[in-house]
Amino acid sequence: MSKFNYTKALSRLNEIVEEMESDELDIEKISKLVKESSTLLKACKKALTSTEEEINEVITQMNLPPE
Repeated sequence: MSKFNYTKALSRLNEIVEEMESDELDIEKISKLVKESSTLLKACKKALTSTEEEINEVITQMNLPPE
């Protein structure tokens, strides 16, 4: 499995939105796109949460008194 790439996932989500805004989708395609977007959104949220935690940890360490 390839490493998750937030920028590529966000780009794909934008492509999905464009596809879903077209009038040329059948119900099976819509279902597939919704499932794919759900997976991408979960992965993006996980990446953002992880990054936020890392940043907060760095900030906490910066605010500790010197040893």
